[in-house]
Amino acid sequence: MSSPGNNEMAVPSIEVLCENEAKDAKEVVMVENDESPKSSRKRKHSNVWDHFEEVEVLSKKKKGETERKVKCKAWSKLYMYPKTGTTTTMKRHLDGCFAHHGEENIKKGQGTLNFDAADACGIDLPVVSFSGGYDHAKIRELIATMIIVHEYPFRMVEHFWFNVRMKTLNPSYQKTSRTTIKNECLQIFKSRKETLKKELKHVGKISLTCDLWTSNQTLCYMSLVAHYIDSEWNMQYRVISFLELEPPHTGIVISQAIFECLSDWKIEDKIATITLDNASSNDVAARQLMSKFKARGSVFFHGKFFHVRCSAHILNLLVSDGLKAIEPLIENIRQTVKYLKKSPSRLYKFTEIFKSLNMSTKRGLCLDVPTRWGSTYKMLEHAFSFKNAFLHYADLDANYKWEPSSEEWRLYAKIRDILAVLNMTTTMFSGSTYPTANEFFLLIVNVKKVLDDASASTDKFLQDMGNAMLQKFEKYWKECSTLLSIASILDPRYKMDLINFCFPKIYVASDIEHNIDSVSSTLKELYEHYESDHTANLVAAEKKVDNQAVASENGTSSNSLMAISTQFRTFMKTTAKKVSKSDLFAYLDEAALNHSEDFDVLLWWKQNSSRYPILSKVAKDILTVPVSTVSSESSFSTGGRVLDNYRSSLLPNTVEALVCSASWIRGSQKKKKANKIKKTRMTYLKFLFWIKILRSFLQISQLHFLVR
Repeated sequence: MSSPGNNEMAVPSIEVLCENEAKDAKEVVMVENDESPKSSRKRKHSNVWDHFEEVEVLSKKKKGETERKVKCKAWSKLYMYPKTGTTTTMKRHLDGCFAHHGEENIKKGQGTLNFDAADACGIDLPVVSFSGGYDHAKIRELIATMIIVHEYPFRMVEHFWFNVRMKTLNPSYQKTSRTTIKNECLQIFKSRKETLKKELKHVGKISLTCDLWTSNQTLCYMSLVAHYIDSEWNMQYRVISFLELEPPHTGIVISQAIFECLSDWKIEDKIATITLDNASSNDVAARQLMSKFKARGSVFFHGKFFHVRCSAHILNLLVSDGLKAIEPLIENIRQTVKYLKKSPSRLYKFTEIFKSLNMSTKRGLCLDVPTRWGSTYKMLEHAFSFKNAFLHYADLDANYKWEPSSEEWRLYAKIRDILAVLNMTTTMFSGSTYPTANEFFLLIVNVKKVLDDASASTDKFLQDMGNAMLQKFEKYWKECSTLLSIASILDPRYKMDLINFCFPKIYVASDIEHNIDSVSSTLKELYEHYESDHTANLVAAEKKVDNQAVASENGTSSNSLMAISTQFRTFMKTTAKKVSKSDLFAYLDEAALNHSEDFDVLLWWKQNSSRYPILSKVAKDILTVPVSTVSSESSFSTGGRVLDNYRSSLLPNTVEALVCSASWIRGSQKKKKANKIKKTRMTYLKFLFWIKILRSFLQISQLHFLVR
């Protein structure tokens, strides 16, 4: 029961509820109100008595006797009978009685669960309304959504304590079987797929990523992810297919599976690029898809950027060359870390050694995961700080036999800078936020610069390694350099300045001007391609309006006005002069923006799309191109959790429904969050604008006052 000054709802624990019910069951002896003598009962005027009833209970003070009390009808809470007729105590109880308020809401049809929007995960939680009381279908849908997003097993709905919890929250809850909840998940998949299909109808160009994965069922799954920028200029990515791919996994089979999926989604004429890894079968698949799109007349920009090679895969090939040269060092460090961490006394002795050497480092020894080269680099970097401590420890421990030699440390010191750049770039490419394409140019240029420096080194070891890495990198750079360069130009902080700065550092003097001109001419050609489409759309729209005007021309005054309007538009077409400067040249002629770390390039293009109507369409399609297949590979992580060792018997269509639905639900929540952030930022900018206007007005007013 709440205190007199507190009107908040007091929610007792389950233990207290159970204790009260058991206590009441022993003590309460119900007596009908009309059984008591009418003379002993006063007339009850307060509405509080509608929610309480009189009962006779066994007296605790006088054994064998009973005493009169009042009991809440909703919660069975007992209070002393008010001999003076006052109902203050009972009113206070009703203010804090959660059972009473729950019954009132159901009677009013207002069973609304309001969740705090400021959730820990940063996502707006849904507001669920049950008009007319408990809705089991809605509850079942929410449970299915929870299972999809959090990757719970279907059997969870049959667990005893899950049902106890649901029954405690609402006694009207009905138990659901795992088969029913599975069918509910499939129904969510179908309904959300239709919603996403409608959304993709209004999208211009879509970029794809595709990869293959073998599950613990020894089945091959193909993940196809669509990347696009929506009407609100938010970057979106959705897993549109996670299907079982029948063997053999040739390029023709892969391309056919991709095209069938695109046809099912009705987006086969919207594809701009597809990002694949460097497998030979993927090259065949890209060529097959290109030929199909050309036959349909829907290939984007003559197929110049259609096949994008996965940059993360290229970086892994480069890293393998670097790590191969220091394999003995990696193995010695790995065994050393295992040896020291296996015994607390050894680790303590090692700690005392590096403290005695006055080595101030916050890093500790860490063991790598051999399949993740980033963790291997981290292990080597941490160990590099303790190389002198390893030398002293070897003198004290005769059983320690994995001390790295000075030659091994010397080789690592030579390639340390190369590995650091590759690790930073890989981390950026492997991020879960999937940044826009303009962010990658500088990273790739940095990789090329460090490899060029290594190949030009006087050190034979470094030179040979640099040449081997550069040979693999050049093939990728030739294919992606133009696309990444154009993406960086479409960043208003860089424009042509970044190209003019970087190209002299990565090309010989004779090739600098040629490569800059090649990027500029490709961008101009791309812009003219969009400009012609834009003009054709305008002409088609005007022709449609003209046809409607002519068809409705019947000699009335209103139709005469429409005829005059049509003639005026024709006159303006013949007399109007051609625009002196296109969107592209107007954009490039303006000064670049000041560099800012939190700059949102998509928000800038959204705000300036009216100034650059054609170039903004180019930016929307180019900035969304993914340079790695990380988004497809991340869906395999989801698939691996869905298909764990305890659920390996799930059918492929069920796996696809769970993986795809989880992507769509999370994506829709992130979209809501992004829109809220952008609206807040726009409101703040408008606020600053009006503050500046107000300050200017006050300054002018002060000047007028001084003049007077």
